[in-house]
Parts: sequence; structure tokens; C-alpha cells
Amino acid sequence: MHQPTLRDDQIADLAFYMANDRCLNLSDAGAGKTPSVCVMQWYLWSELRIGTVWAMPKSLLKKNRRELLRFTGFGDEDVVIVDGTPAEIARQLGLPAKVFLMGFRRLTLSWRNLPAHVTAVHVDEMHMGYKGAGSQQSAALFALFDSGRMTHFLGMTGTLIDGKLSSAYPAVRIIDAGSYPSPQAFDDEHAVFDLDGRIAGWKNHNRLARILGRHAIRRSFASIHGEQEVVHIPEPVDMEERQRGLYDRFHHDAVLELERFTIDGTRPGVAFTRARQLMEHPGAFPDLSAPGRFIDILEGEPTAKEERLKIHLEEHHLNGKPLIVFTSMLPQQGRIARLLQQHGLTFALISGGISRKARDAASDAFIDGRVQVMLATERTASFGYNWQVSGGREVDHMIFATLGFSDASFVQARQRAIRGRRKSPLRVTTLEYISSIDQHICRIVHRKSLEAHRVDPSRPVLQLSGCNDAHHPAHATGDIP
Repeated sequence: MHQPTLRDDQIADLAFYMANDRCLNLSDAGAGKTPSVCVMQWYLWSELRIGTVWAMPKSLLKKNRRELLRFTGFGDEDVVIVDGTPAEIARQLGLPAKVFLMGFRRLTLSWRNLPAHVTAVHVDEMHMGYKGAGSQQSAALFALFDSGRMTHFLGMTGTLIDGKLSSAYPAVRIIDAGSYPSPQAFDDEHAVFDLDGRIAGWKNHNRLARILGRHAIRRSFASIHGEQEVVHIPEPVDMEERQRGLYDRFHHDAVLELERFTIDGTRPGVAFTRARQLMEHPGAFPDLSAPGRFIDILEGEPTAKEERLKIHLEEHHLNGKPLIVFTSMLPQQGRIARLLQQHGLTFALISGGISRKARDAASDAFIDGRVQVMLATERTASFGYNWQVSGGREVDHMIFATLGFSDASFVQARQRAIRGRRKSPLRVTTLEYISSIDQHICRIVHRKSLEAHRVDPSRPVLQLSGCNDAHHPAHATGDIP
């Protein structure tokens, strides 16, 4: 397969990393930080014989491993994910790999066992793992460098400041250790204390900005993609191991035996529906032994799409920007609603089971900015609503957790945030399970959009899949509507 190349701005980012042993990339989400970081890891090994440990939320492990193999000359044996049982982890850390990918907690527990050639630390979504100086994870990160074990550092995040300047301290501690001798020194420089000694505000922002200006690079989403109205970013997601096992068994055997009932996939239309339910909301799967009730066949484990969605929700929790989330499946909508609550995000909900009056009230709450997130089913909210601005801020991000089968509904749902001339590009994220019927659904939408385009050239042709096998019938299950 042809190896992709870096854009000019990504080449400039790479040059910045090469010139700075310890640095940050603070570019916006969607601006393309990952490819240049992958190539930096290739440079570290191929030119300097320095291996890298790459820490990140666990939901990104497989995705980032794929990106490494796409953008570099590394082979499968060179890039190892460290996760599993203690025995598996010990075996993985003993492999002669060049890059070790792991979660934040695993880095805290296992950094002393990394091979001697690994002296570079890269961190993806740094704001999710190192929010302040007092955590065990931050203490381990500091120890990595204080011990002299590590020589290079590269942190990635578009939201370094989490409402308080001190959230930047862990990163600053690594990239410019002499700027603040301790967390207390940072607070003395930047915090404003009330009469009770509590932090009431922040000051001296310019000093922190100067430090970051020396050691960090930042690109806005608009500077990369221009002022176009829509930038579609597909996000392929690997199913979690247990979920993948259930899905593949159902696909292969056309039947899946669970403890309380058996899922029959011998009838094509039913098989397709059950496969989507296994993919999108196994935690709220219809109880076929008791109609009207639901069970959790993953026994409390989140799906991979839910884990990926958490990263986006954390982003919006930090930046405070409005967000629209679409799903085509009601049980999944309920699961996402609980995730929003867990992340402290206020939201309004629209679905077919909600009255028109209640829908209008939900829409008004979002438009007025009384809630931060609009959670809606694609078909119900695909007309009439104007959600381009929420609370005086232009909506610049929309997520489709699942897709429906209609190109028109997708375009109309997307248009909820394009009701006039936009001041900023709209990022449209679509979540897609790899090797699943999601690719079939993308083909359906593409085919329908192509037919509409042939009649009306103003209608967009929708290429929504981010998977290489999007045009092959992998893991087909049942009829395609």
C-alpha cells in the first residue's frame, strides 16, 4: 500500500520536534497532530537509535498503532501495545520493539521495566492523563525525567488549560523544569488567593504564554482546513475484545447463544438489526426472553465507540464549546446521555418519542446556551432546527455516533449547524467500527448520494468511510436495506 506523506505544515511540525528535545504540540483537535508525531518516532529510531514509549487513553492504542505503521517504515514487530495480564505485560515489555504504546496508568506502573533503548516519552491527549501536579500519574511522569531515564519528550493536546492555569504545570515541568521550582512556586507566580487562602483567580498569563511560545507549536483547525464550511473526519474504531468476539461469532455462525436466550441470525433482515444492536448498544440489548426489557451482554464494559466518544466529551468539557451528537439508535442515545452526565456536560435530548413541544423546548435551551450539548436522533432532527449558534458561540463540532441509511437525512442533520455563512469550519466526526456492517452502511449512503448527485449536481457525493476495506463486503451480515 502506498505510504502517505506529510503535509507542508506537518513537515514544519516535524522540524520543530527535531529542534526541540522536549516540546508540545498544542494544535486543535482535527488539525493532524498524529502523523508528524509518528514520523518523529521513526526519526528517533532510524537516525538516533532512540526508542519511544507513547502514552495515551487506551481507546487510542490500536488507532495510533495503525497510524504508526501507515506513516513510517516500522514493521509489525517494531510497534507493541502493552496491555493485558501481568504475564502478557512482562512478555510485551521484553520484546525488542522500537515503540511501546500504553495507557497512562500502565506507564505509571511499568516505566522502570522499559528496555534501555527507550528514552523518549510521547503523550497523546495529555490533558486526560496529567491534569495537575498532585496525581500519582504526574508524579511518575516527573520521575521518568528526574531519574535521568528519559531524554526526549513530546506532549500532544489541544486543551492544555483546564479552566485553571495549574493544569498546564505537568507539561511545563517537563519542557522547562527551571521555570518553576515546584507546584507552589507556580501558584505563587500565577494564582490569586482570597482571604481564606483559596485560589480565586489567575494572573501573569503572559509569562506562561511566553514559556509555551518557546517550547510548543500550535495550529488552529481553520488554519489547516481553511474557511470551508464542512470538514468531515471519519474515525475508525476497533471493537473491544469481548464485543468483537460476540460480533464475529454471530457473523460466522448466524446464531449467538447467550445465557438467557439465543440470537437468531438466519433471517437476513433480523440478522442485520441484531448485528447493529451488538455493535452499537450491547449494554442495552433487547431481552428476547422478556419483550420490552433490556440486558447488558457486556456486563458493564463500555463499547469501543463509547470509549472514543469520551475523548471528545473531555475535549468539550475543557473548552466549553457547544457540541451536537447524532445517533440513529434510541438505546445508544440513552447510553450517550449517561456519558454526558458522567462528564458533567449539560444536554438537551430530541428523539421520535418526545413531543413536538418538548423538542422545541430542547432546541431553545441549546440555542440559548442553557445546555452545552444537543443529543438527537438523525432522522428526527434532520429538518427545521437552526443550531449554528448556541449561547452566542458558533457550533464547530458535530459527531455522528451511528449513521442512518439516508444520504438526505445525513446532509439535513449536518445542515443544522450550517444555517447561514459560517465564521469557522464545521468539524463533522463519524465513528465507524472497523470490519463491520458500518462499511456497508457507508456504501449505501454513498450510492444514494451518487444517484441524487447525478440528478442534481449540487447534492454532495458522500464518502463517509475511513476504512480501507469500505468497498469490500467484509463481515456482511444479512440484507442491506
